[in-house]
Amino acid sequence: MNRDTPFAARIAFRLPQSLYDKLEKWAEEEDRPLANLVYTLVKQALTEHEREQHALMLEKEMSR
Repeated sequence: MNRDTPFAARIAFRLPQSLYDKLEKWAEEEDRPLANLVYTLVKQALTEHEREQHALMLEKEMSR
């Protein structure tokens, strides 16, 4: 896979139908494709995770 090409990676996974239905409704409410909503949620979760990891790293450095 060429990592220089944006959106080159694909992933497939299964969701419980109830979760799928809720996500689909959310996407419809925002007038966007479900895939775009999932992409945005994953991107936000990763950003938050990176912030938390950075904060932990700073905490460890300060406690030395």
